[in-house]
Amino acid sequence: MLLSTYSKNRLTALLILLLISCGCMAQSGMKPYEGHWEGLLNHPENFSINVSVKKLGANAYTFQLSSAGKSIQRKFGLSANRFDIKIDSNLAVKGIVGEGQIRLFIRSVQWSYHLVLKQQPGNTYAGRWNILFVPNLKPQFYIDVENTDSTKYEAYIFLGDTRFSGFASGGLTLQADSVKFMDYRTGLKFKGKLFKDAITLQAGIAGLPISDVTIHRSAKDWDLTGGNPKMPFNGKVPADMQDGLPVNSLKAAGLDERYLKLMADSINANKITNTHSVLISRNGKLVYEQYFNGYDEATVHDLRSASKSISSAVVGIAMDRGLLKDTAQKLFQFLPERYKHAADGDAWKQAISIGSLLTMSSGLDAIDFGIDRKSVASEDEYQNSADWLKTVVEAPMINYPGTHANYSSANPYLLGVIVDTVVKQPLEFFIDENLFEPLGISNYIVFDDPLHRPYFGGGMLLRPRDLLKFGLLYADGGKWHNRQIVSKNWVDASFKKYLVLENHNEKNEYGFLWWHYHYKVNGQTISTIEARGAGGQYIFIVPQYQMVAVITSGNFRNRRVWQPEKIMENYILKAVMAK
Repeated sequence: MLLSTYSKNRLTALLILLLISCGCMAQSGMKPYEGHWEGLLNHPENFSINVSVKKLGANAYTFQLSSAGKSIQRKFGLSANRFDIKIDSNLAVKGIVGEGQIRLFIRSVQWSYHLVLKQQPGNTYAGRWNILFVPNLKPQFYIDVENTDSTKYEAYIFLGDTRFSGFASGGLTLQADSVKFMDYRTGLKFKGKLFKDAITLQAGIAGLPISDVTIHRSAKDWDLTGGNPKMPFNGKVPADMQDGLPVNSLKAAGLDERYLKLMADSINANKITNTHSVLISRNGKLVYEQYFNGYDEATVHDLRSASKSISSAVVGIAMDRGLLKDTAQKLFQFLPERYKHAADGDAWKQAISIGSLLTMSSGLDAIDFGIDRKSVASEDEYQNSADWLKTVVEAPMINYPGTHANYSSANPYLLGVIVDTVVKQPLEFFIDENLFEPLGISNYIVFDDPLHRPYFGGGMLLRPRDLLKFGLLYADGGKWHNRQIVSKNWVDASFKKYLVLENHNEKNEYGFLWWHYHYKVNGQTISTIEARGAGGQYIFIVPQYQMVAVITSGNFRNRRVWQPEKIMENYILKAVMAK
């Protein structure tokens, strides 16, 4: 199996596949390396890199990355307070100089990291770039070497710190006893050497050394659970972090903490598996915030498809700004000329509208799951193709647009292409300036498509508190602290029930990239509007109780993606209904 550049592997494992001829295998002597190896990263704190910009003179600046006593620099000038720097073939920086700060994106291959540099004395702006976005990274490092008898040598690399969302490696080469490969998410490059009883690896980025590790054969089975302590129930008022989230007590909010204690006990007993965070707000105030399994408020979380609902907001903002006219506008009027042939003579395809994309009803054969055949333009198919857009728009039509809804990441992906066409600046800055900056959200990751556009199909990484802010924004009709960020008309339209998702077991009603669900609790039916992502990433908006909740999880392989729904039903709703 070969990894594509844009592999969807979201595990904590870094999968490396080496293709080596039998002759090379014999010369390299790989058989002695089969099995488990482990070691400790030297200076794991170096994955957090110093970033600075210094003004040298009139329109003359220097950008610098520094780590472990070494640095790289690039000089640049501004154009309308903006700059664009190429560090190397895989790393680039774009930024905007504002009042007292610089907001910038550091783009690797798949990930664009958002950072804010604060102004310092001496015409300098400074901040930190945590490449793995894991504070206080644990040093444990593991490799499993397999298939040394075949012509295909496989090595799986794991971090002991389960908070990191996982590498996606490729381009590995092996020559004699030396090995090189790259991670396409972070941009980290690894090089190593094989010795008789050890393997050494060094990690760096753009020529800047970060960390190294020497690994030896494991003496016992690995424990990759992270070894995290149990976190007993904490019903105290959440910390006021001056991040725009007002706080309150559970008692003042009218929640019965007994149910939340039962929830925390079940999480700690692993009856509720791999839950990373639970946050609850009532009447616009955060009243419960707890992290489990080693996670904390500073760690960003891979939202997967929950960020589709954020994509919907960006479409709405573009509509509010007059960049898009209405949801009846057709897809193909926004596409580059080289793709428009796909709709020639096809009246159904010509009818694909923004509205049908928002409601998963484009009619394209691009169904991600729930059918007994392989869909031509499912997410797995187009993400492993040479041209994502070509694969999607050339897929055949199976329904007339707007008549049948089937869950498909290709629909929001096409929305991202449309919005990128109409904005007059890099799309990531449009999102930041019009949505995240007003919400006080910074230090996050955007997953990019191969053309370096934010991928509207999912994969954004945010902190749970920031995800809660987004939920509260929609719960208040698009307002945040009395500022209208998204129009109420768009929020209302987004929450309508348009069609039923036919390829989902529960046949959920669906809005503009928002799910509808109904819970049965104590003989009552409670209706919710939800953002949902693989592995158990949820925003719950519960209008009946003026409540918004966020749950993040790591159930990517055990098929317990639905678990947050049970937490909502069995604990959170009972807590709010008890009083």
